[in-house]
Amino acid sequence: MTSLFVARQPIFDSGERLFAYELLYRRNAIVQRADVEDTPFMSADVIVGTFLGLGMDVLTGSAIGFVNFGRDQLVSDSWQLLERDRVVIELLETVACDAEVIAACKRLVGAGYRLALDDYIYDPQTQPLLDLASIVKLDVLGRTPDQLADIAAGFASVPVKLLAERVETSHVRDQCVALGFEYFQGYFYSKPETFTNQDVATGELATLRLLNLLQDPRASEADIEAAFATDLALCYKLLRMVNAAAVGGRGIQSIQHAIRLVGRQSLHRWVALLFVSSLGRGTDVNRELALNAITRARMCELLVRSGGGGRDPGSAFVAGMLSLIDVLLKVPMNQVLRQIDLSVEIEAALVGRKGAVAPPLILVEAYERGEWDVVRTIARSESIIEHQIPSMYFEALRWARERLALA
Repeated sequence: MTSLFVARQPIFDSGERLFAYELLYRRNAIVQRADVEDTPFMSADVIVGTFLGLGMDVLTGSAIGFVNFGRDQLVSDSWQLLERDRVVIELLETVACDAEVIAACKRLVGAGYRLALDDYIYDPQTQPLLDLASIVKLDVLGRTPDQLADIAAGFASVPVKLLAERVETSHVRDQCVALGFEYFQGYFYSKPETFTNQDVATGELATLRLLNLLQDPRASEADIEAAFATDLALCYKLLRMVNAAAVGGRGIQSIQHAIRLVGRQSLHRWVALLFVSSLGRGTDVNRELALNAITRARMCELLVRSGGGGRDPGSAFVAGMLSLIDVLLKVPMNQVLRQIDLSVEIEAALVGRKGAVAPPLILVEAYERGEWDVVRTIARSESIIEHQIPSMYFEALRWARERLALA
Protein backbone atom coordinates (compact mmCIF):
# COMPACT_ATOMS: atom_id res chain seq x y z
CA MET A 1 0.00 0.00 0.00
CA THR A 2 1.47 3.37 -1.01
CA SER A 3 0.25 6.90 -0.48
CA LEU A 4 1.36 10.38 -1.28
CA PHE A 5 1.24 12.93 1.51
CA VAL A 6 0.73 16.39 0.06
CA ALA A 7 0.61 19.60 2.09
CA ARG A 8 0.53 23.17 0.80
CA GLN A 9 2.06 26.47 1.75
CA PRO A 10 0.74 29.62 0.08
CA ILE A 11 2.97 32.06 -1.76
CA PHE A 12 1.85 35.69 -2.02
CA ASP A 13 2.99 38.63 -4.10
CA SER A 14 3.94 42.03 -2.71
CA GLY A 15 0.28 43.11 -2.81
CA GLU A 16 -0.71 40.13 -0.64
CA ARG A 17 -2.45 38.49 -3.58
CA LEU A 18 -2.26 34.71 -3.74
CA PHE A 19 0.26 33.69 -6.40
CA ALA A 20 0.87 30.00 -5.85
CA TYR A 21 1.14 27.11 -3.42
CA GLU A 22 4.30 25.18 -2.77
CA LEU A 23 3.28 21.54 -2.66
CA LEU A 24 5.11 19.65 0.06
CA TYR A 25 4.98 15.91 -0.35
CA ARG A 26 6.54 12.57 0.27
CA ARG A 27 5.80 9.16 -1.07
CA ASN A 28 4.97 6.90 1.84
CA ALA A 29 4.76 3.18 2.10
CA ILE A 30 3.71 2.58 5.69
CA VAL A 31 7.09 3.00 7.30
CA GLN A 32 8.48 0.12 9.29
CA ARG A 33 11.87 1.58 10.21
CA ALA A 34 12.37 4.74 12.24
CA ASP A 35 15.45 5.75 10.26
CA VAL A 36 13.65 5.99 6.94
CA GLU A 37 13.81 9.61 5.79
CA ASP A 38 10.93 11.37 4.08
CA THR A 39 11.87 11.92 0.49
CA PRO A 40 10.70 14.61 -1.89
CA PHE A 41 11.14 12.39 -4.95
CA MET A 42 8.04 11.29 -6.81
CA SER A 43 7.86 8.56 -9.43
CA ALA A 44 5.92 9.08 -12.63
CA ASP A 45 3.09 6.81 -11.48
CA VAL A 46 2.63 8.85 -8.31
CA ILE A 47 2.51 12.09 -10.31
CA VAL A 48 -0.15 10.62 -12.58
CA GLY A 49 -2.13 9.06 -9.75
CA THR A 50 -2.12 12.10 -7.51
CA PHE A 51 -1.67 15.31 -9.45
CA LEU A 52 -3.58 14.17 -12.52
CA GLY A 53 -5.99 11.78 -10.82
CA LEU A 54 -7.04 14.13 -8.02
CA GLY A 55 -6.58 17.24 -10.10
CA MET A 56 -4.63 20.41 -9.51
CA ASP A 57 -7.91 22.26 -9.00
CA VAL A 58 -8.37 20.51 -5.66
CA LEU A 59 -4.86 21.32 -4.52
CA THR A 60 -4.39 24.84 -5.80
CA GLY A 61 -7.69 26.19 -7.12
CA SER A 62 -6.88 28.82 -9.72
CA ALA A 63 -3.34 29.34 -8.40
CA ILE A 64 -0.28 27.55 -9.72
CA GLY A 65 1.68 24.89 -7.86
CA PHE A 66 5.40 24.77 -7.10
CA VAL A 67 6.31 21.10 -7.46
CA ASN A 68 9.58 19.87 -5.94
CA PHE A 69 11.74 17.81 -8.29
CA GLY A 70 14.80 15.75 -7.55
CA ARG A 71 17.34 14.54 -10.05
CA ASP A 72 15.58 11.32 -11.09
CA GLN A 73 12.30 13.00 -11.91
CA LEU A 74 14.02 15.88 -13.67
CA VAL A 75 16.23 13.89 -16.02
CA SER A 76 13.44 11.39 -16.79
CA ASP A 77 11.28 14.31 -17.99
CA SER A 78 8.45 13.46 -15.56
CA TRP A 79 7.53 17.13 -15.62
CA GLN A 80 5.92 16.50 -19.03
CA LEU A 81 3.03 14.86 -17.16
CA LEU A 82 2.08 18.20 -15.60
CA GLU A 83 0.35 21.15 -17.25
CA ARG A 84 2.96 23.78 -18.03
CA ASP A 85 0.61 26.64 -17.21
CA ARG A 86 -0.32 25.22 -13.80
CA VAL A 87 3.09 24.46 -12.30
CA VAL A 88 6.54 25.78 -11.55
CA ILE A 89 9.17 23.05 -11.41
CA GLU A 90 11.18 23.67 -8.25
CA LEU A 91 14.65 22.17 -8.44
CA LEU A 92 15.89 21.11 -5.02
CA GLU A 93 19.16 22.50 -3.76
CA THR A 94 20.48 18.96 -3.29
CA VAL A 95 20.56 18.34 -7.07
CA ALA A 96 24.08 18.66 -8.42
CA CYS A 97 24.58 20.86 -11.45
CA ASP A 98 26.04 18.49 -14.03
CA ALA A 99 25.67 18.13 -17.77
CA GLU A 100 22.67 15.79 -17.54
CA VAL A 101 20.79 18.10 -15.16
CA ILE A 102 21.55 21.18 -17.28
CA ALA A 103 20.32 19.38 -20.41
CA ALA A 104 17.08 18.38 -18.65
CA CYS A 105 16.50 21.95 -17.48
CA LYS A 106 17.03 23.22 -21.01
CA ARG A 107 14.41 20.76 -22.27
CA LEU A 108 12.05 21.84 -19.51
CA VAL A 109 12.37 25.55 -20.20
CA GLY A 110 12.30 24.99 -23.95
CA ALA A 111 8.97 23.21 -23.55
CA GLY A 112 7.50 26.29 -21.86
CA TYR A 113 7.78 25.27 -18.21
CA ARG A 114 9.04 27.63 -15.52
CA LEU A 115 12.03 26.66 -13.41
CA ALA A 116 12.61 27.77 -9.81
CA LEU A 117 15.78 27.16 -7.83
CA ASP A 118 15.14 26.24 -4.20
CA ASP A 119 17.27 27.59 -1.31
CA TYR A 120 19.65 28.98 -3.86
CA ILE A 121 23.17 30.08 -2.91
CA TYR A 122 25.20 31.44 -5.78
CA ASP A 123 28.05 29.31 -7.05
CA PRO A 124 29.79 29.88 -10.42
CA GLN A 125 29.27 26.19 -11.19
CA THR A 126 25.48 26.66 -11.01
CA GLN A 127 25.42 29.65 -13.38
CA PRO A 128 23.90 27.54 -16.21
CA LEU A 129 20.90 26.78 -13.97
CA LEU A 130 20.57 30.40 -12.93
CA ASP A 131 20.51 31.39 -16.61
CA LEU A 132 17.52 29.09 -17.15
CA ALA A 133 15.55 29.91 -13.99
CA SER A 134 12.56 32.25 -13.81
CA ILE A 135 12.37 32.34 -10.00
CA VAL A 136 15.02 32.04 -7.31
CA LYS A 137 13.94 31.12 -3.78
CA LEU A 138 16.09 32.60 -1.03
CA ASP A 139 15.99 31.71 2.65
CA VAL A 140 15.74 35.02 4.53
CA LEU A 141 15.34 33.67 8.05
CA GLY A 142 17.88 35.19 10.44
CA ARG A 143 19.40 37.52 7.84
CA THR A 144 20.45 41.01 8.87
CA PRO A 145 19.35 44.01 6.77
CA ASP A 146 22.86 44.29 5.32
CA GLN A 147 22.91 40.60 4.43
CA LEU A 148 19.54 40.86 2.73
CA ALA A 149 20.72 43.90 0.78
CA ASP A 150 23.88 42.08 -0.33
CA ILE A 151 21.88 39.03 -1.42
CA ALA A 152 19.44 41.12 -3.44
CA ALA A 153 22.27 43.13 -5.03
CA GLY A 154 23.84 39.90 -6.25
CA PHE A 155 20.80 39.29 -8.46
CA ALA A 156 20.34 42.86 -9.68
CA SER A 157 21.65 42.04 -13.16
CA VAL A 158 19.98 38.64 -13.42
CA PRO A 159 16.53 38.44 -15.07
CA VAL A 160 14.91 36.35 -12.34
CA LYS A 161 12.20 37.04 -9.79
CA LEU A 162 13.19 36.68 -6.16
CA LEU A 163 11.02 34.71 -3.73
CA ALA A 164 11.67 35.20 -0.01
CA GLU A 165 10.98 32.03 1.92
CA ARG A 166 10.79 31.56 5.69
CA VAL A 167 9.44 35.08 6.15
CA GLU A 168 8.40 35.24 9.80
CA THR A 169 7.93 38.95 10.57
CA SER A 170 6.36 41.94 8.87
CA HIS A 171 9.65 43.79 9.30
CA VAL A 172 11.56 41.25 7.19
CA ARG A 173 8.78 41.17 4.62
CA ASP A 174 8.86 44.97 4.28
CA GLN A 175 12.64 44.90 3.92
CA CYS A 176 12.39 42.31 1.16
CA VAL A 177 9.72 44.31 -0.66
CA ALA A 178 12.00 47.37 -0.59
CA LEU A 179 14.86 45.28 -1.98
CA GLY A 180 12.83 44.09 -4.95
CA PHE A 181 11.62 40.66 -3.84
CA GLU A 182 8.37 39.86 -5.64
CA TYR A 183 7.07 36.75 -3.86
CA PHE A 184 6.85 35.70 -0.22
CA GLN A 185 6.09 32.62 1.84
CA GLY A 186 6.53 31.71 5.47
CA TYR A 187 4.92 31.60 8.90
CA PHE A 188 4.31 35.37 8.86
CA TYR A 189 1.22 34.60 6.79
CA SER A 190 -0.12 32.13 9.33
CA LYS A 191 1.27 33.64 12.51
CA PRO A 192 1.04 37.41 12.99
CA GLU A 193 4.19 39.02 14.37
CA THR A 194 2.36 41.12 16.95
CA PHE A 195 -1.18 41.46 18.20
CA THR A 196 -3.20 44.64 18.03
CA ASN A 197 -6.32 45.83 19.81
CA GLN A 198 -8.53 45.05 16.84
CA ASP A 199 -11.96 43.92 18.00
CA VAL A 200 -14.75 41.88 16.49
CA ALA A 201 -16.91 43.84 14.03
CA THR A 202 -20.63 44.32 14.62
CA GLY A 203 -21.77 41.67 12.11
CA GLU A 204 -19.24 39.20 13.44
CA LEU A 205 -20.36 39.93 16.99
CA ALA A 206 -23.91 38.90 16.09
CA THR A 207 -22.56 35.60 14.79
CA LEU A 208 -20.57 35.09 17.99
CA ARG A 209 -23.70 35.71 20.05
CA LEU A 210 -25.53 33.09 18.01
CA LEU A 211 -22.67 30.65 18.58
CA ASN A 212 -23.04 31.15 22.31
CA LEU A 213 -26.80 30.81 22.13
CA LEU A 214 -26.59 27.48 20.33
CA GLN A 215 -24.30 26.18 23.08
CA ASP A 216 -26.56 27.39 25.90
CA PRO A 217 -28.93 24.61 27.07
CA ARG A 218 -31.20 27.26 28.57
CA ALA A 219 -31.84 28.91 25.18
CA SER A 220 -35.06 27.91 23.48
CA GLU A 221 -35.72 27.46 19.76
CA ALA A 222 -37.62 30.74 19.91
CA ASP A 223 -34.50 32.47 21.24
CA ILE A 224 -32.46 31.07 18.36
CA GLU A 225 -35.08 32.09 15.78
CA ALA A 226 -35.08 35.60 17.20
CA ALA A 227 -31.29 35.81 16.85
CA PHE A 228 -31.56 34.90 13.17
CA ALA A 229 -34.42 37.32 12.63
CA THR A 230 -32.26 40.27 13.64
CA ASP A 231 -29.72 39.61 10.86
CA LEU A 232 -31.11 38.97 7.38
CA ALA A 233 -27.71 38.27 5.81
CA LEU A 234 -26.85 35.76 8.52
CA CYS A 235 -30.18 34.04 8.11
CA TYR A 236 -29.86 33.80 4.32
CA LYS A 237 -26.29 32.52 4.32
CA LEU A 238 -26.89 29.97 7.03
CA LEU A 239 -29.94 28.60 5.22
CA ARG A 240 -27.88 28.23 2.04
CA MET A 241 -25.11 26.40 3.86
CA VAL A 242 -27.35 24.10 5.88
CA ASN A 243 -29.54 23.35 2.87
CA ALA A 244 -26.44 22.33 0.94
CA ALA A 245 -25.61 19.77 3.63
CA ALA A 246 -29.13 18.49 4.34
CA VAL A 247 -29.34 14.73 4.64
CA GLY A 248 -31.07 13.08 1.72
CA GLY A 249 -31.46 16.33 -0.16
CA ARG A 250 -34.32 17.55 1.99
CA GLY A 251 -34.66 21.28 1.53
CA ILE A 252 -34.86 23.62 4.49
CA GLN A 253 -37.63 26.20 4.27
CA SER A 254 -37.20 27.93 7.61
CA ILE A 255 -34.99 28.36 10.64
CA GLN A 256 -37.44 26.26 12.66
CA HIS A 257 -37.09 23.48 10.09
CA ALA A 258 -33.29 23.78 10.15
CA ILE A 259 -33.13 23.49 13.93
CA ARG A 260 -35.39 20.43 13.98
CA LEU A 261 -33.78 18.68 11.00
CA VAL A 262 -30.13 19.39 11.65
CA GLY A 263 -29.99 19.80 15.41
CA ARG A 264 -28.41 22.51 17.50
CA GLN A 265 -24.96 20.95 17.66
CA SER A 266 -24.79 20.74 13.86
CA LEU A 267 -26.09 24.29 13.58
CA HIS A 268 -23.32 25.32 15.96
CA ARG A 269 -20.81 23.86 13.49
CA TRP A 270 -22.32 25.77 10.59
CA VAL A 271 -22.41 29.06 12.44
CA ALA A 272 -18.75 28.60 13.38
CA LEU A 273 -17.99 27.97 9.71
CA LEU A 274 -19.96 31.04 8.68
CA PHE A 275 -18.13 33.16 11.25
CA VAL A 276 -14.70 32.13 10.03
CA SER A 277 -15.64 32.54 6.37
CA SER A 278 -16.89 36.07 7.08
CA LEU A 279 -13.42 36.92 8.37
CA GLY A 280 -11.93 35.70 5.09
CA ARG A 281 -13.08 38.77 3.20
CA GLY A 282 -10.58 41.35 2.05
CA THR A 283 -7.08 40.29 1.07
CA ASP A 284 -6.09 36.94 -0.39
CA VAL A 285 -4.18 36.36 2.84
CA ASN A 286 -7.43 36.48 4.84
CA ARG A 287 -9.24 34.29 2.36
CA GLU A 288 -6.43 31.75 2.45
CA LEU A 289 -6.52 31.70 6.25
CA ALA A 290 -10.28 31.14 6.21
CA LEU A 291 -9.92 28.32 3.67
CA ASN A 292 -7.21 26.78 5.83
CA ALA A 293 -9.39 26.98 8.95
CA ILE A 294 -12.35 25.34 7.22
CA THR A 295 -10.08 22.63 5.82
CA ARG A 296 -8.70 22.01 9.31
CA ALA A 297 -12.21 21.69 10.72
CA ARG A 298 -13.32 19.09 8.22
CA MET A 299 -10.06 17.13 8.44
CA CYS A 300 -10.16 17.09 12.26
CA GLU A 301 -13.67 15.70 12.03
CA LEU A 302 -12.64 13.02 9.53
CA LEU A 303 -9.63 12.02 11.61
CA VAL A 304 -11.75 11.57 14.74
CA ARG A 305 -14.33 9.52 12.84
CA SER A 306 -11.59 7.24 11.48
CA GLY A 307 -9.68 6.81 14.75
CA GLY A 308 -10.29 4.75 17.82
CA GLY A 309 -10.24 7.39 20.52
CA GLY A 310 -13.99 7.72 21.02
CA ARG A 311 -13.79 11.52 20.71
CA ASP A 312 -16.62 13.80 19.62
CA PRO A 313 -16.27 14.69 15.88
CA GLY A 314 -18.28 17.87 16.44
CA SER A 315 -15.85 19.16 19.05
CA ALA A 316 -12.91 18.34 16.79
CA PHE A 317 -14.62 20.22 13.95
CA VAL A 318 -15.13 23.37 16.03
CA ALA A 319 -11.57 23.25 17.39
CA GLY A 320 -10.17 23.06 13.88
CA MET A 321 -12.49 25.78 12.65
CA LEU A 322 -11.48 28.23 15.37
CA SER A 323 -7.78 27.33 15.48
CA LEU A 324 -6.85 30.33 13.31
CA ILE A 325 -9.38 32.77 14.73
CA ASP A 326 -6.69 34.70 16.59
CA VAL A 327 -4.73 35.11 13.37
CA LEU A 328 -7.78 36.26 11.42
CA LEU A 329 -8.80 38.76 14.10
CA LYS A 330 -5.21 39.67 15.05
CA VAL A 331 -5.98 39.39 18.74
CA PRO A 332 -4.72 36.84 21.29
CA MET A 333 -6.63 33.58 21.46
CA ASN A 334 -7.48 34.10 25.14
CA GLN A 335 -9.14 37.42 24.28
CA VAL A 336 -11.21 35.82 21.52
CA LEU A 337 -12.32 32.97 23.74
CA ARG A 338 -13.69 35.38 26.32
CA GLN A 339 -16.39 36.15 23.75
CA ILE A 340 -17.23 32.55 22.83
CA ASP A 341 -18.81 29.97 25.09
CA LEU A 342 -16.89 26.77 24.30
CA SER A 343 -16.37 23.51 26.14
CA VAL A 344 -13.33 23.10 28.37
CA GLU A 345 -11.91 20.49 25.98
CA ILE A 346 -12.12 22.77 22.95
CA GLU A 347 -10.60 25.71 24.84
CA ALA A 348 -7.71 23.53 26.03
CA ALA A 349 -7.03 22.45 22.45
CA LEU A 350 -7.12 26.02 21.15
CA VAL A 351 -5.03 27.65 23.87
CA GLY A 352 -2.37 25.04 24.60
CA ARG A 353 -2.96 22.19 22.13
CA LYS A 354 -3.78 20.04 25.15
CA GLY A 355 -6.56 17.69 26.16
CA ALA A 356 -8.71 15.13 24.40
CA VAL A 357 -9.55 17.29 21.38
CA ALA A 358 -5.96 18.37 20.69
CA PRO A 359 -4.38 15.34 18.90
CA PRO A 360 -6.30 15.63 15.60
CA LEU A 361 -5.62 19.38 15.52
CA ILE A 362 -1.91 18.86 16.15
CA LEU A 363 -1.84 16.22 13.39
CA VAL A 364 -3.51 18.56 10.90
CA GLU A 365 -1.12 21.41 11.71
CA ALA A 366 1.87 19.08 11.30
CA TYR A 367 0.46 17.90 7.97
CA GLU A 368 0.21 21.50 6.76
CA ARG A 369 3.88 22.07 7.59
CA GLY A 370 5.01 18.80 6.04
CA GLU A 371 6.21 17.45 9.40
CA TRP A 372 5.56 13.86 8.43
CA ASP A 373 7.23 12.28 11.47
CA VAL A 374 4.77 14.09 13.76
CA VAL A 375 1.87 13.05 11.52
CA ARG A 376 2.97 9.43 11.67
CA THR A 377 3.47 9.44 15.44
CA ILE A 378 0.03 10.90 16.24
CA ALA A 379 -1.69 8.71 13.65
CA ARG A 380 -0.32 5.61 15.36
CA SER A 381 -1.24 6.83 18.85
CA GLU A 382 -4.79 7.64 17.71
CA SER A 383 -5.30 4.40 15.73
CA ILE A 384 -5.62 6.36 12.49
CA ILE A 385 -4.63 4.42 9.37
CA GLU A 386 -1.73 6.43 7.99
CA HIS A 387 -2.23 5.81 4.30
CA GLN A 388 -5.82 7.12 4.54
CA ILE A 389 -4.71 10.57 5.74
CA PRO A 390 -3.90 12.01 2.27
CA SER A 391 -7.36 11.18 0.95
CA MET A 392 -8.87 12.81 4.05
CA TYR A 393 -6.85 15.95 3.33
CA PHE A 394 -8.01 16.14 -0.28
CA GLU A 395 -11.62 15.52 0.74
CA ALA A 396 -11.37 18.21 3.43
CA LEU A 397 -9.86 20.71 1.00
CA ARG A 398 -12.55 20.04 -1.58
CA TRP A 399 -15.27 20.33 1.07
CA ALA A 400 -13.79 23.60 2.37
CA ARG A 401 -13.70 25.19 -1.09
CA GLU A 402 -17.35 24.30 -1.62
CA ARG A 403 -18.43 25.70 1.73
CA LEU A 404 -16.41 28.88 1.36
CA ALA A 405 -18.12 29.49 -1.97
CA LEU A 406 -21.49 29.23 -0.23
CA ALA A 407 -20.65 31.71 2.50
